[in-house]
Amino acid sequence: MLFLSIFKIDSTSNKLNSCDTTKHTKLLGSCCNVPRNDQYSKACRQSLLSKTNRTTNNAETRNLKSDKVALHACMAECVFKKNGFLYSNGTVNLSVMQRSLEQRYKKDAALAKLVAKSLNSCADYAKIRTKQFEWLHAKDNCDYYPATLLACIMEQVYQNCPASLWKNTEDCAAMKKFLIACDDVKKTRK
Repeated sequence: MLFLSIFKIDSTSNKLNSCDTTKHTKLLGSCCNVPRNDQYSKACRQSLLSKTNRTTNNAETRNLKSDKVALHACMAECVFKKNGFLYSNGTVNLSVMQRSLEQRYKKDAALAKLVAKSLNSCADYAKIRTKQFEWLHAKDNCDYYPATLLACIMEQVYQNCPASLWKNTEDCAAMKKFLIACDDVKKTRK
């Protein structure tokens, strides 16, 4: 996938009392070995970073090299466009995206099914979250929905990672516990 959400965890703690309680950085991708296709993300990243400054909607300039949140949002938007997932009106063609993801993971039926289920669970959630936090990125030219959707999908995949892909370490067990305790997607479906 395009990028991996980074969560911090205290791997020595058996109790995660808060979704904000964090001490050690742990990259989710090191716990669940999901094959990634970085063909477009590398090209998008290089293209975005080659432009020293980017003009925002209110005519300010922003340097994507120093604004990692905006960089990832712009990369996700670029990747979605290159894959044909993003319509010009900003909506995502979920059926094309689902077919592409199923094709990408066709050698692992359990992973393909999990990714498709995660996409369906996350589509509306990501719209709500993007709208809810649009004030954070109102000045940017990039659409934050693709990045929010990808982050949600990856969280769901890592939370339910097939045993064959899961790295069974203490840090990863703590990460999974954290993801389950802090699952906003489930909370919004109640």
